[in-house]
Amino acid sequence: MPELPEVETVVNAINKSLKSMTIGKFIIMNSKLRWDINKNIPDVVKNKNIQNIYRRGKHIILRLDDGYLIIHLGMTGIIKFIGQMDLNSIGKHDHYEIHLKDKTILRYNDVRKFGSIHWVKNLKDHFLIKNLGPEPLSQEFDGEYLKNKCRNRNTAIKNLIMNQNIVVGVGNIYACEALFLSSIRPHRKCKYVTLKQCDELAKSIKFVLKKSIKSGGTTLKDFKTLDGTPGYFKQKLMIYGCDICKCGTMVKNIKLSGRSSFYCSICQK
Repeated sequence: MPELPEVETVVNAINKSLKSMTIGKFIIMNSKLRWDINKNIPDVVKNKNIQNIYRRGKHIILRLDDGYLIIHLGMTGIIKFIGQMDLNSIGKHDHYEIHLKDKTILRYNDVRKFGSIHWVKNLKDHFLIKNLGPEPLSQEFDGEYLKNKCRNRNTAIKNLIMNQNIVVGVGNIYACEALFLSSIRPHRKCKYVTLKQCDELAKSIKFVLKKSIKSGGTTLKDFKTLDGTPGYFKQKLMIYGCDICKCGTMVKNIKLSGRSSFYCSICQK
């Protein structure tokens, strides 16, 4: 599933490549996504200017003249640029296209159909956005904030930092990597994590996410950037999916909330 670095990579690629910022038309090819694409979107966004394109959590936000398009990539969603020659070659899993006035076309493809697109007037009140926690790369997210959220909680620390209401965008891979850097076991109870450890964990989350964004995200299976290339952070993973830790110890893999959680019993306490 595309997480914060992958979505940030897509946003950066769109911003770098777009010349026109005016939507000529919006075409729905297959409305069946996690939530059906609203049939009114083509009329609502036609001839609207894109004021800004940015990321909020795992969502791509297009701020228009009088509203917002919220795009979620789900598990297998891919946004790609296509040329005029490709217009007639619509694939089985192509769902919608955004045509800009300069003939640039963005096409959304989603094999498993867990992605979505919504048009809203007020972004902050939308059900996908209103309960999201702070951005992990913001100043608001630090050790003190994390410690306050950990206080008196019996949940595993890995589950806490993956809770989008606590902090957005820290997916399974990045949670494992940050906990390894912080020397904290993923199943350690939140209430036993110290302020010093929270400081280290907050810094590690920022470090891992920034490093992954610089590498274009992580591709384990489905994720690709707009030009079809994979993310290269997989080659830099320190604990996730590894057999042997750098200390020479066999890496352990336990399930937390149904997700693989890799850790080293020597390096992490």
